[in-house]
Amino acid sequence: MIPTILFVEDDFNNISLMEDVFEFDNIPAKLVVTQTGEEAIRSVVQLQPDLILMDLRLPGIDGLETTEILKNNALTKDIPIWAVTAYAMPGDEEMARAAGCCQYITKPTNTQDFIDLLRKFLNELTNERVNLCTSQKS
Repeated sequence: MIPTILFVEDDFNNISLMEDVFEFDNIPAKLVVTQTGEEAIRSVVQLQPDLILMDLRLPGIDGLETTEILKNNALTKDIPIWAVTAYAMPGDEEMARAAGCCQYITKPTNTQDFIDLLRKFLNELTNERVNLCTSQKS
């Protein structure tokens, strides 16, 4: 079964870039996009994705609160969440990790580094390794 990755992002340019990465770099996963925290919560419960890529600045419920809600839900708490964000001030990474994000990737993202990290995650998922949230820090 092909892995599913949920991308929670409200900026069309970032969505387009991620769709291009998945299509043109042959990422072996299905990308699903939601644009708000509220949509993400509903989608995660239904889809049970293998990974969530979470923008932190979202309309309505922001990415930090969305992450906390997902991590406090028995149905979604074990799904790894990677923050993919323009927030790069001191303390931002700590807040994201405290909310439940296990990776912190800043925008603009080095596309090749991101692809490598994503491929490593998918390889670990395919090989059914237990600890899927401890890939190298970005």
